[in-house]
Amino acid sequence: MLSSNATKPKSNFIIKKDMNQKYVLDTNFFINRQRPINLGKNKEEVIINFIKITLPLVKKNQLVFLTTPESHQELASFFKEDGNETFNQLTKVITISSYNRNNIQVTALLFEELIAETGKRLYRGLRISEEIVKNLNQKNLTPEVLGFKVAELRDKYRRATREGFIDSTIDLGLIFLAKEAEATLVSSDQGLLLWARKFGCQELLPEQLVQRLRA
Repeated sequence: MLSSNATKPKSNFIIKKDMNQKYVLDTNFFINRQRPINLGKNKEEVIINFIKITLPLVKKNQLVFLTTPESHQELASFFKEDGNETFNQLTKVITISSYNRNNIQVTALLFEELIAETGKRLYRGLRISEEIVKNLNQKNLTPEVLGFKVAELRDKYRRATREGFIDSTIDLGLIFLAKEAEATLVSSDQGLLLWARKFGCQELLPEQLVQRLRA
């Protein structure tokens, strides 16, 4: 919860006429602990400090932060155990917005590339599954060994099919929203950023956005 007696932070954010002030935020901006953005030790602190920094500028319409309903729901799932009190305050600074599905157009070339990449990754996943199964030794197949092999299969299959790729409609929705709103997509997901470039979106890493806010 935001403290009522907390010192109001000073914002030194430099507004430039040629700077895009609209940002579409990916879920991992708040929860990726492997890529710290120095806004807090946990996801709750990250949200609280993000609101403190951005709220004055959002109220002045100098900054706009967007996300899709699906991405917002995905982020909410990480706060179910801890309660939603802190999470619910994000709506003070983030607008939940849908893109117009009837207006977004995708070129045949890009669609072909997406389908081709999907096929390649499914084939890699199939070969990895075959390799794991062929190497199983039925004589030594204890529950512990089977559990280890299943975990190995899941990890290798995930990396073969998902790394460096958009693997959900949530990711695709963030790209479409950024494209439609002419906003900068903020994410550390390399697959999402790779395909955002293919769609012609502007991009920014989470730590780069925080540096801008604190500049």
